[in-house]
Amino acid sequence: MNKYETIIIINPNAETEIVDKITTDVQNLITGDGGEGTVTKLENWGKKKLAYDIKRNKEGVYVLVDYDLDPKLVQRLERYFSLNEQIIKYMTVRAEDIPEPRKKEISKIAREENDDFIKPGFVNYDDDDDDDDFRYDDDE
Repeated sequence: MNKYETIIIINPNAETEIVDKITTDVQNLITGDGGEGTVTKLENWGKKKLAYDIKRNKEGVYVLVDYDLDPKLVQRLERYFSLNEQIIKYMTVRAEDIPEPRKKEISKIAREENDDFIKPGFVNYDDDDDDDDFRYDDDE
């Protein structure tokens, strides 16, 4: 099983019952009768403005679904999206297992990777490649 993420954009004029039915259908297609897949996250982001018109709509109801599913069964899910008239756009991508880094780890990595890291209070007056171009702000 692979991890996938799908964004579904539903017609903004659709009733809330229709949006709920679509999300329930998506969950049922993923989990299936035999429990082939699992839904890890399902978020209804509500009505948002589109970046460009899609099927003459300026807005759409966004739904995010993260799930684990066999790659062969993703086609069944996308077929449902393409046949449902209320779904105006969808996109499925395979998600990777990338943990969200913490701020301290990011700044530590940035300092380790950046050779020109300047400590607070120091200014870089780099005219050439010498290391003597750093001086403290108060040394003027």
